[in-house]
Amino acid sequence: MNRIFILALDGTPYTLLKRLIAENRMPNLKQLVGTASFKQMDSVIPPVSSVAWASFMTGSQPGKHGIYGFVERDPVTLNWFVPLSNRLKVKTLQTNLSESGKKVFIMNVPMTYPPSPVNGISICGFLGNEITRGTYPAEIGTLLKARGYIIDANTELAKSDLNVFYEHLIDVLEKRIETMWHFWDQQNWDFFMTHIMETDRLHHFFWEYMEWNHPVWAEKFYRFYELIDRHIGHIIKRIPDKMPLMLLSDHGFTVLKKEVYLNRWLSDEGYLKFLRPYPETLEDMHPDSKAYSLYPGRIYINLKGREKNGSVTTGLAYEQIRQEIRQKLLELVEPESESKVIRDIFLGEDLYAFNDDRKAIIQNDSLHAIHNNFPDLVCIPYDGYDLKGNLWRDNLFEKTIFNGTHTLDDAFILLRNGELPPGRFSIAQSASIIYRCLNVDNLVPGAEI
Repeated sequence: MNRIFILALDGTPYTLLKRLIAENRMPNLKQLVGTASFKQMDSVIPPVSSVAWASFMTGSQPGKHGIYGFVERDPVTLNWFVPLSNRLKVKTLQTNLSESGKKVFIMNVPMTYPPSPVNGISICGFLGNEITRGTYPAEIGTLLKARGYIIDANTELAKSDLNVFYEHLIDVLEKRIETMWHFWDQQNWDFFMTHIMETDRLHHFFWEYMEWNHPVWAEKFYRFYELIDRHIGHIIKRIPDKMPLMLLSDHGFTVLKKEVYLNRWLSDEGYLKFLRPYPETLEDMHPDSKAYSLYPGRIYINLKGREKNGSVTTGLAYEQIRQEIRQKLLELVEPESESKVIRDIFLGEDLYAFNDDRKAIIQNDSLHAIHNNFPDLVCIPYDGYDLKGNLWRDNLFEKTIFNGTHTLDDAFILLRNGELPPGRFSIAQSASIIYRCLNVDNLVPGAEI
């Protein structure tokens, strides 16, 4: 059957689901796993939702699709901006399928705002802020607003009352599932996908309580997944037995030990200076600065010819600064636990450069950095540390209201009535699996095999 139903659970770890199945908290998922392929999957670098779902939709790594984080900067002006779907450099799954004549429904996936035309319906996800401007066709937004549909949970509620926030999460989830079935019943979709962001929101505020077996919040955490499981049971009953069914997540989760403010470290080490106390934007950066950081863990050299007021020349000076920062950061220790913070640091081109850029790098042509917008260094923390991009904080390490954070290597994928590749693979390869299920050429531009 050349159709597929996809349910995405943002930030849900493979290891968590394995445990909940073993504890009989998710009997419907247990039944599904018995008839499907179920595997651990890697995210992408960095493992944040906008980057990971861009990789899912395009079948490509960030170096191809051009999204490296929630926030980007224009090196010419040093202005910050939030990259949206119109910044993607590779065609998406939903566009390719639409052009192949497939009927497409896609709801709430990050990096789908503003919505692009599809052969069907597209409802924006995270980063969309007004549903009446976040759908294709446009009139769907008016319908959803009347139904009380919510794009994303209001996380500000968690700061004042966790009980109110928890009930709000359930309300957002239930409205999303109701909307899913409303559109499912309208026609025979070839590609039907719903993304649940509420799992990620639950984890950011409740993960530690679950890990520490809090007398109240641990059980509420599990109740949320029991609710998810009931909806999985409804999916199993309502979709055709022979229809491919995929469940997946975009990254894993773990207890947040500390937030780490890399710009504070760069400032303390003399690489980053400001024109005034308590800077608010990159325009407050002193021209003598050598480097700055954007979330999560991306470091940019203040390079002449690329950055406004760049101070570091290409060639030897550029390479020396990169290696110096890299070596120092790899030795960074969090004082309270005496644990190292950074697991690895990649040169940007080792992760993101392709084709002619790669040839130039092999030939030791450091001018490539001027013409690329990817980070010069990419830091991968040990699990439990979240590398923030705030320009100024009073401390290098802090504990905040968040108590869960992302991991790179504990996403999951499940597929019934289809074949998963052998061995470990990343979310970027999911597109090729979907094309295969739909009998569409999986060599379309951007598809990663």
